Amino acid sequence: MPPRHRSSFRRALGNVGWLLTSKGVGAVLSLAYLALATRSLGVKGFGEFALILGAAQGVAALVGFETWQIVVRFGLGHVNEASPERLRILVRFCLLLDGVAALLGCAAAAIVLSIMRVHFGWSAALARDAFLFAVVMLLAVRSTAVGIIRLYDRFAMGAIADSVTPIARFGGALVAAWQHPTITGFLIAWALSEVLTTAAYWVSARRLLPDMIGRPAPLSQVQRDNSGILRFAWQANLATTLNASSRQFAVVVVGFIAGPAAAGGYRLACQISLALLRGSDLFARAIFPEIARAHASGDGASLSMLARHSARFTVIAGLITCVAAPLLGTSVLHLIGGKAYLGAYPLLILLGVAAGLDIMAVGFEPLLVGTGRVARALHVRLLSVTILLGGMLAFIPVAGPIGAGWAHIASSGLALLLFASSARTAAAKP
Repeated sequence: MPPRHRSSFRRALGNVGWLLTSKGVGAVLSLAYLALATRSLGVKGFGEFALILGAAQGVAALVGFETWQIVVRFGLGHVNEASPERLRILVRFCLLLDGVAALLGCAAAAIVLSIMRVHFGWSAALARDAFLFAVVMLLAVRSTAVGIIRLYDRFAMGAIADSVTPIARFGGALVAAWQHPTITGFLIAWALSEVLTTAAYWVSARRLLPDMIGRPAPLSQVQRDNSGILRFAWQANLATTLNASSRQFAVVVVGFIAGPAAAGGYRLACQISLALLRGSDLFARAIFPEIARAHASGDGASLSMLARHSARFTVIAGLITCVAAPLLGTSVLHLIGGKAYLGAYPLLILLGVAAGLDIMAVGFEPLLVGTGRVARALHVRLLSVTILLGGMLAFIPVAGPIGAGWAHIASSGLALLLFASSARTAAAKP
Protein backbone atom coordinates (compact mmCIF):
# COMPACT_ATOMS: atom_id res chain seq x y z
CA MET A 1 0.00 0.00 0.00
CA PRO A 2 1.50 3.37 -0.98
CA PRO A 3 2.45 5.59 1.98
CA ARG A 4 -0.10 8.29 1.13
CA HIS A 5 -2.90 5.70 1.16
CA ARG A 6 -1.73 4.23 4.45
CA SER A 7 -1.48 7.65 6.04
CA SER A 8 -5.14 8.53 5.45
CA PHE A 9 -6.43 5.53 7.37
CA ARG A 10 -3.77 5.88 10.08
CA ARG A 11 -4.64 9.55 10.47
CA ALA A 12 -8.27 8.58 10.90
CA LEU A 13 -7.36 5.99 13.54
CA GLY A 14 -5.16 8.55 15.28
CA ASN A 15 -8.08 10.95 15.42
CA VAL A 16 -10.27 8.16 16.80
CA GLY A 17 -7.66 7.75 19.53
CA TRP A 18 -8.04 11.39 20.56
CA LEU A 19 -11.81 11.08 20.55
CA LEU A 20 -11.66 7.87 22.59
CA THR A 21 -9.60 9.69 25.19
CA SER A 22 -12.57 11.88 26.04
CA LYS A 23 -15.14 9.18 25.43
CA GLY A 24 -13.28 6.72 27.61
CA VAL A 25 -13.61 9.11 30.52
CA GLY A 26 -17.21 9.74 29.51
CA ALA A 27 -18.06 6.03 29.35
CA VAL A 28 -16.93 5.48 32.94
CA LEU A 29 -18.65 8.59 34.26
CA SER A 30 -21.84 7.87 32.29
CA LEU A 31 -22.29 4.63 34.20
CA ALA A 32 -21.93 6.57 37.43
CA TYR A 33 -24.35 9.39 36.67
CA LEU A 34 -26.85 6.99 35.12
CA ALA A 35 -26.73 4.92 38.31
CA LEU A 36 -27.29 8.06 40.39
CA ALA A 37 -30.36 8.94 38.34
CA THR A 38 -31.92 5.46 38.31
CA ARG A 39 -31.43 4.87 42.04
CA SER A 40 -32.41 8.39 43.12
CA LEU A 41 -35.58 8.68 41.04
CA GLY A 42 -36.89 5.12 41.23
CA VAL A 43 -38.43 3.16 38.37
CA LYS A 44 -41.38 5.48 37.69
CA GLY A 45 -39.46 8.71 38.28
CA PHE A 46 -36.59 7.60 36.04
CA GLY A 47 -39.15 6.63 33.42
CA GLU A 48 -40.60 10.14 33.40
CA PHE A 49 -37.09 11.61 33.32
CA ALA A 50 -36.30 9.34 30.36
CA LEU A 51 -39.44 10.50 28.54
CA ILE A 52 -38.46 14.16 28.93
CA LEU A 53 -34.92 13.46 27.74
CA GLY A 54 -36.20 11.45 24.80
CA ALA A 55 -38.64 14.15 23.73
CA ALA A 56 -36.15 17.02 24.07
CA GLN A 57 -33.29 15.17 22.38
CA GLY A 58 -35.61 13.81 19.71
CA VAL A 59 -36.84 17.28 18.76
CA ALA A 60 -33.28 18.64 18.81
CA ALA A 61 -32.11 15.85 16.51
CA LEU A 62 -35.10 16.18 14.18
CA VAL A 63 -34.91 19.92 13.51
CA GLY A 64 -31.16 20.36 13.88
CA PHE A 65 -28.74 20.45 10.96
CA GLU A 66 -25.57 18.40 11.19
CA THR A 67 -23.74 21.51 10.05
CA TRP A 68 -20.35 20.05 10.94
CA GLN A 69 -20.65 17.88 7.81
CA ILE A 70 -21.35 20.96 5.70
CA VAL A 71 -18.33 22.77 7.15
CA VAL A 72 -16.01 19.82 6.45
CA ARG A 73 -17.45 18.97 3.03
CA PHE A 74 -17.26 22.49 1.58
CA GLY A 75 -14.68 24.08 3.87
CA LEU A 76 -11.90 21.82 2.64
CA GLY A 77 -11.84 23.61 -0.72
CA HIS A 78 -11.62 27.03 0.93
CA VAL A 79 -8.79 25.90 3.20
CA ASN A 80 -6.88 24.37 0.28
CA GLU A 81 -7.34 27.59 -1.71
CA ALA A 82 -6.27 29.73 1.27
CA SER A 83 -9.59 31.61 1.19
CA PRO A 84 -10.47 32.39 4.83
CA GLU A 85 -13.18 34.89 3.86
CA ARG A 86 -15.12 32.28 1.91
CA LEU A 87 -14.75 29.93 4.86
CA ARG A 88 -16.20 32.59 7.16
CA ILE A 89 -19.16 33.04 4.79
CA LEU A 90 -19.72 29.28 4.91
CA VAL A 91 -19.53 29.21 8.71
CA ARG A 92 -21.98 32.12 9.05
CA PHE A 93 -24.42 30.34 6.76
CA CYS A 94 -24.17 27.23 8.97
CA LEU A 95 -24.73 29.34 12.08
CA LEU A 96 -27.86 30.76 10.47
CA LEU A 97 -29.12 27.23 9.82
CA ASP A 98 -28.43 26.31 13.45
CA GLY A 99 -30.31 29.36 14.72
CA VAL A 100 -33.39 28.80 12.55
CA ALA A 101 -33.48 25.13 13.54
CA ALA A 102 -33.28 26.02 17.25
CA LEU A 103 -36.24 28.41 17.00
CA LEU A 104 -38.34 25.89 15.10
CA GLY A 105 -37.37 23.27 17.64
CA CYS A 106 -38.63 25.39 20.55
CA ALA A 107 -42.05 25.59 18.92
CA ALA A 108 -42.06 21.86 18.19
CA ALA A 109 -40.98 21.01 21.75
CA ALA A 110 -43.85 23.07 23.17
CA ILE A 111 -46.35 21.04 21.14
CA VAL A 112 -44.80 17.64 21.89
CA LEU A 113 -44.46 18.26 25.62
CA SER A 114 -48.01 19.64 25.85
CA ILE A 115 -49.32 16.38 24.40
CA MET A 116 -47.15 14.37 26.80
CA ARG A 117 -48.33 16.42 29.78
CA VAL A 118 -51.94 15.56 29.06
CA HIS A 119 -51.23 11.89 28.33
CA PHE A 120 -49.04 11.23 31.38
CA GLY A 121 -50.81 13.61 33.78
CA TRP A 122 -47.76 15.74 34.57
CA SER A 123 -48.06 18.70 36.90
CA ALA A 124 -47.78 22.22 35.51
CA ALA A 125 -44.41 22.64 37.28
CA LEU A 126 -42.94 19.47 35.73
CA ALA A 127 -44.22 20.41 32.28
CA ARG A 128 -42.64 23.86 32.64
CA ASP A 129 -39.29 22.39 33.72
CA ALA A 130 -39.40 19.92 30.84
CA PHE A 131 -39.95 22.72 28.32
CA LEU A 132 -37.16 24.87 29.79
CA PHE A 133 -34.83 21.90 29.57
CA ALA A 134 -35.79 21.38 25.91
CA VAL A 135 -35.12 25.06 25.17
CA VAL A 136 -31.62 24.80 26.66
CA MET A 137 -30.95 21.65 24.63
CA LEU A 138 -32.05 23.37 21.42
CA LEU A 139 -30.17 26.63 21.98
CA ALA A 140 -26.92 24.92 22.98
CA VAL A 141 -25.91 24.43 19.34
CA ARG A 142 -22.30 23.51 18.66
CA SER A 143 -22.35 21.50 15.43
CA THR A 144 -20.72 24.29 13.40
CA ALA A 145 -17.97 24.64 16.00
CA VAL A 146 -17.39 20.89 15.85
CA GLY A 147 -17.04 21.18 12.08
CA ILE A 148 -14.40 23.91 12.35
CA ILE A 149 -12.33 21.81 14.74
CA ARG A 150 -12.54 18.73 12.49
CA LEU A 151 -11.86 20.77 9.37
CA TYR A 152 -8.51 21.83 10.82
CA ASP A 153 -7.84 18.28 12.05
CA ARG A 154 -7.68 19.38 15.70
CA PHE A 155 -9.30 16.30 17.17
CA ALA A 156 -7.33 16.63 20.39
CA MET A 157 -8.92 20.02 20.94
CA GLY A 158 -12.35 18.54 20.27
CA ALA A 159 -11.69 15.70 22.69
CA ILE A 160 -11.01 18.17 25.49
CA ALA A 161 -14.22 20.08 24.76
CA ASP A 162 -16.23 16.87 24.48
CA SER A 163 -15.03 15.62 27.86
CA VAL A 164 -16.81 18.55 29.53
CA THR A 165 -20.20 16.81 29.08
CA PRO A 166 -19.62 13.69 31.22
CA ILE A 167 -17.59 15.56 33.84
CA ALA A 168 -20.22 18.30 34.27
CA ARG A 169 -23.06 15.78 34.13
CA PHE A 170 -21.46 13.58 36.77
CA GLY A 171 -20.83 16.55 39.06
CA GLY A 172 -24.37 17.80 38.54
CA ALA A 173 -25.83 14.35 39.18
CA LEU A 174 -23.89 14.11 42.46
CA VAL A 175 -25.29 17.44 43.62
CA ALA A 176 -28.80 16.52 42.47
CA ALA A 177 -28.73 13.16 44.24
CA TRP A 178 -27.45 14.80 47.43
CA GLN A 179 -29.41 18.05 47.53
CA HIS A 180 -32.34 17.79 45.11
CA PRO A 181 -33.07 14.15 44.14
CA THR A 182 -35.98 15.00 41.86
CA ILE A 183 -36.61 14.99 38.12
CA THR A 184 -36.06 18.75 38.06
CA GLY A 185 -32.72 18.43 39.84
CA PHE A 186 -31.40 15.99 37.27
CA LEU A 187 -32.79 18.06 34.39
CA ILE A 188 -30.78 21.03 35.69
CA ALA A 189 -27.64 18.87 35.84
CA TRP A 190 -28.10 17.66 32.26
CA ALA A 191 -28.88 21.17 30.98
CA LEU A 192 -25.82 22.67 32.67
CA SER A 193 -23.56 20.08 31.05
CA GLU A 194 -24.92 21.03 27.61
CA VAL A 195 -24.24 24.73 28.17
CA LEU A 196 -20.70 24.17 29.43
CA THR A 197 -19.84 21.80 26.57
CA THR A 198 -21.16 24.26 23.99
CA ALA A 199 -19.07 27.04 25.53
CA ALA A 200 -15.94 24.84 25.43
CA TYR A 201 -16.44 24.02 21.76
CA TRP A 202 -16.97 27.64 20.71
CA VAL A 203 -13.94 28.88 22.65
CA SER A 204 -11.83 26.30 20.79
CA ALA A 205 -13.38 27.06 17.40
CA ARG A 206 -12.79 30.80 17.71
CA ARG A 207 -9.11 30.17 18.32
CA LEU A 208 -8.94 28.44 14.94
CA LEU A 209 -11.13 30.85 12.98
CA PRO A 210 -11.27 34.36 14.50
CA ASP A 211 -13.91 36.84 13.34
CA MET A 212 -16.23 34.08 12.18
CA ILE A 213 -19.25 35.74 13.82
CA GLY A 214 -20.81 38.36 11.58
CA ARG A 215 -23.61 39.23 9.21
CA PRO A 216 -24.51 36.30 6.92
CA ALA A 217 -23.79 36.77 3.23
CA PRO A 218 -26.62 36.66 0.66
CA LEU A 219 -27.74 33.14 -0.19
CA SER A 220 -26.73 33.66 -3.82
CA GLN A 221 -23.13 34.24 -2.78
CA VAL A 222 -23.14 31.19 -0.48
CA GLN A 223 -24.37 29.04 -3.38
CA ARG A 224 -21.85 30.56 -5.78
CA ASP A 225 -18.94 29.82 -3.45
CA ASN A 226 -20.23 26.36 -2.47
CA SER A 227 -21.83 24.64 -5.43
CA GLY A 228 -24.54 22.16 -4.40
CA ILE A 229 -24.58 23.22 -0.76
CA LEU A 230 -28.36 23.47 -0.37
CA ARG A 231 -28.99 20.00 -1.76
CA PHE A 232 -26.22 18.53 0.38
CA ALA A 233 -27.46 20.37 3.48
CA TRP A 234 -30.97 19.01 3.47
CA GLN A 235 -30.25 15.52 2.11
CA ALA A 236 -27.23 14.68 4.25
CA ASN A 237 -28.64 16.18 7.41
CA LEU A 238 -32.10 14.73 6.95
CA ALA A 239 -30.58 11.27 6.72
CA THR A 240 -28.61 11.81 9.93
CA THR A 241 -31.35 13.54 11.90
CA LEU A 242 -33.98 10.96 10.95
CA ASN A 243 -31.80 8.21 12.39
CA ALA A 244 -30.94 10.12 15.57
CA SER A 245 -34.42 11.50 16.26
CA SER A 246 -36.15 8.16 15.65
CA ARG A 247 -34.01 6.53 18.33
CA GLN A 248 -34.81 9.28 20.83
CA PHE A 249 -38.52 9.31 20.05
CA ALA A 250 -38.56 5.53 20.44
CA VAL A 251 -38.48 6.08 24.22
CA VAL A 252 -41.59 8.23 23.91
CA VAL A 253 -43.34 5.58 21.80
CA VAL A 254 -42.61 2.92 24.44
CA GLY A 255 -43.88 5.26 27.17
CA PHE A 256 -47.11 6.07 25.35
CA ILE A 257 -47.91 2.40 24.72
CA ALA A 258 -46.48 0.65 27.79
CA GLY A 259 -46.19 3.42 30.42
CA PRO A 260 -43.39 5.43 32.10
CA ALA A 261 -41.90 2.48 34.01
CA ALA A 262 -41.45 0.52 30.77
CA ALA A 263 -39.93 3.62 29.17
CA GLY A 264 -37.40 3.80 32.01
CA GLY A 265 -36.32 0.20 31.51
CA TYR A 266 -36.11 0.73 27.77
CA ARG A 267 -34.09 3.93 28.24
CA LEU A 268 -31.59 2.20 30.50
CA ALA A 269 -31.12 -0.72 28.11
CA CYS A 270 -30.93 1.68 25.19
CA GLN A 271 -28.30 3.86 26.90
CA ILE A 272 -26.12 0.83 27.54
CA SER A 273 -26.41 -0.28 23.92
CA LEU A 274 -25.70 3.26 22.73
CA ALA A 275 -22.53 3.22 24.84
CA LEU A 276 -21.41 0.32 22.66
CA LEU A 277 -22.08 2.50 19.60
CA ARG A 278 -19.94 5.43 20.75
CA GLY A 279 -16.71 4.03 19.37
CA SER A 280 -18.26 3.55 15.92
CA ASP A 281 -19.65 7.07 15.98
CA LEU A 282 -16.17 8.36 16.71
CA PHE A 283 -14.80 6.34 13.82
CA ALA A 284 -17.42 7.83 11.49
CA ARG A 285 -16.49 11.35 12.59
CA ALA A 286 -12.80 10.68 12.00
CA ILE A 287 -13.08 8.83 8.67
CA PHE A 288 -15.50 11.33 7.07
CA PRO A 289 -12.90 14.13 6.62
CA GLU A 290 -10.44 11.64 5.11
CA ILE A 291 -13.04 10.39 2.61
CA ALA A 292 -13.96 13.98 1.75
CA ARG A 293 -10.27 14.83 1.17
CA ALA A 294 -9.73 11.80 -1.08
CA HIS A 295 -12.88 12.57 -3.04
CA ALA A 296 -12.01 16.27 -3.42
CA SER A 297 -8.53 15.42 -4.71
CA GLY A 298 -9.81 12.76 -7.12
CA ASP A 299 -7.62 10.10 -5.46
CA GLY A 300 -9.61 6.97 -6.31
CA ALA A 301 -6.96 4.60 -4.93
CA SER A 302 -7.05 6.22 -1.49
CA LEU A 303 -10.84 6.21 -1.54
CA SER A 304 -10.98 2.49 -2.32
CA MET A 305 -8.41 1.77 0.38
CA LEU A 306 -10.36 3.74 2.96
CA ALA A 307 -13.54 1.88 2.00
CA ARG A 308 -11.93 -1.56 2.42
CA HIS A 309 -10.24 -0.83 5.73
CA SER A 310 -13.28 0.94 7.16
CA ALA A 311 -15.50 -2.03 6.33
CA ARG A 312 -13.13 -4.56 7.92
CA PHE A 313 -12.60 -2.44 11.02
CA THR A 314 -16.29 -1.86 11.72
CA VAL A 315 -17.48 -5.40 10.87
CA ILE A 316 -15.05 -6.86 13.41
CA ALA A 317 -16.09 -4.26 16.01
CA GLY A 318 -19.76 -5.01 15.32
CA LEU A 319 -19.30 -8.75 15.80
CA ILE A 320 -17.53 -8.15 19.12
CA THR A 321 -20.44 -5.98 20.23
CA CYS A 322 -23.00 -8.66 19.35
CA VAL A 323 -21.11 -11.10 21.60
CA ALA A 324 -20.44 -8.64 24.44
CA ALA A 325 -24.08 -7.60 24.96
CA PRO A 326 -25.40 -10.97 26.27
CA LEU A 327 -22.19 -11.73 28.20
CA LEU A 328 -22.03 -8.46 30.14
CA GLY A 329 -25.66 -7.33 30.12
CA THR A 330 -26.80 -8.71 33.47
CA SER A 331 -23.78 -7.39 35.35
CA VAL A 332 -24.08 -3.91 33.85
CA LEU A 333 -27.83 -3.68 34.50
CA HIS A 334 -27.37 -4.73 38.13
CA LEU A 335 -24.46 -2.32 38.59
CA ILE A 336 -26.33 0.69 37.25
CA GLY A 337 -29.97 0.18 38.10
CA GLY A 338 -30.03 -2.61 40.67
CA LYS A 339 -32.38 -5.60 40.79
CA ALA A 340 -35.37 -3.49 39.73
CA TYR A 341 -34.01 -3.28 36.17
CA LEU A 342 -32.83 -6.88 35.62
CA GLY A 343 -36.04 -7.55 33.71
CA ALA A 344 -34.63 -5.40 30.89
CA TYR A 345 -31.92 -8.00 30.13
CA PRO A 346 -33.72 -9.67 27.15
CA LEU A 347 -34.34 -6.21 25.67
CA LEU A 348 -30.69 -5.30 26.21
CA ILE A 349 -29.58 -8.38 24.24
CA LEU A 350 -31.72 -7.37 21.26
CA LEU A 351 -30.59 -3.75 21.41
CA GLY A 352 -26.97 -4.88 21.73
CA VAL A 353 -27.26 -6.99 18.57
CA ALA A 354 -28.90 -4.05 16.79
CA ALA A 355 -26.02 -1.84 17.99
CA GLY A 356 -23.56 -4.35 16.52
CA LEU A 357 -25.33 -4.13 13.15
CA ASP A 358 -25.26 -0.32 13.35
CA ILE A 359 -21.52 -0.39 14.06
CA MET A 360 -20.98 -2.47 10.92
CA ALA A 361 -23.01 0.05 8.89
CA VAL A 362 -20.71 2.87 10.04
CA GLY A 363 -18.04 1.38 7.79
CA PHE A 364 -20.19 2.17 4.75
CA GLU A 365 -22.43 5.22 5.34
CA PRO A 366 -19.66 7.91 5.52
CA LEU A 367 -18.43 6.75 2.11
CA LEU A 368 -21.77 7.65 0.54
CA VAL A 369 -22.02 11.06 2.22
CA GLY A 370 -18.35 11.92 1.74
CA THR A 371 -18.52 11.21 -2.01
CA GLY A 372 -21.69 13.23 -2.54
CA ARG A 373 -24.13 10.29 -2.73
CA VAL A 374 -26.29 11.82 -0.03
CA ALA A 375 -29.57 11.03 -1.78
CA ARG A 376 -28.85 7.31 -1.51
CA ALA A 377 -27.97 7.62 2.18
CA LEU A 378 -31.21 9.53 2.73
CA HIS A 379 -33.29 6.83 1.02
CA VAL A 380 -31.73 4.13 3.19
CA ARG A 381 -32.37 6.10 6.38
CA LEU A 382 -35.96 6.86 5.41
CA LEU A 383 -36.64 3.18 4.88
CA SER A 384 -34.89 2.07 8.08
CA VAL A 385 -36.71 4.67 10.19
CA THR A 386 -40.03 3.58 8.68
CA ILE A 387 -39.25 -0.03 9.59
CA LEU A 388 -38.21 0.98 13.13
CA LEU A 389 -41.26 3.08 14.01
CA GLY A 390 -43.68 0.84 12.14
CA GLY A 391 -42.25 -2.23 13.85
CA MET A 392 -42.52 -0.62 17.28
CA LEU A 393 -46.14 0.32 16.74
CA ALA A 394 -46.89 -3.23 15.57
CA PHE A 395 -44.81 -5.24 18.07
CA ILE A 396 -45.03 -3.31 21.38
CA PRO A 397 -48.80 -3.72 21.87
CA VAL A 398 -48.33 -7.49 21.38
CA ALA A 399 -44.97 -8.20 23.03
CA GLY A 400 -44.39 -5.17 25.27
CA PRO A 401 -41.03 -3.32 25.34
CA ILE A 402 -39.27 -6.42 23.95
CA GLY A 403 -41.07 -5.69 20.70
CA ALA A 404 -39.04 -2.49 20.40
CA GLY A 405 -35.88 -4.59 20.41
CA TRP A 406 -37.06 -6.70 17.49
CA ALA A 407 -38.00 -3.53 15.60
CA HIS A 408 -34.47 -2.20 16.14
CA ILE A 409 -32.92 -5.40 14.78
CA ALA A 410 -35.11 -5.32 11.67
CA SER A 411 -34.30 -1.66 11.04
CA SER A 412 -30.55 -1.97 11.66
CA GLY A 413 -30.20 -5.17 9.63
CA LEU A 414 -31.93 -3.65 6.61
CA ALA A 415 -29.83 -0.46 6.83
CA LEU A 416 -26.61 -2.51 6.98
CA LEU A 417 -27.47 -4.50 3.86
CA LEU A 418 -28.43 -1.42 1.85
CA PHE A 419 -25.45 0.69 2.99
CA ALA A 420 -23.01 -2.14 2.23
CA SER A 421 -24.30 -2.68 -1.30
CA SER A 422 -24.40 1.06 -2.04
CA ALA A 423 -20.90 1.67 -0.64
CA ARG A 424 -19.48 -1.12 -2.77
CA THR A 425 -20.76 0.64 -5.86
CA ALA A 426 -19.43 4.01 -4.66
CA ALA A 427 -15.95 2.59 -4.03
CA ALA A 428 -15.87 0.88 -7.43
CA LYS A 429 -16.92 4.07 -9.26
CA PRO A 430 -15.51 7.00 -7.23
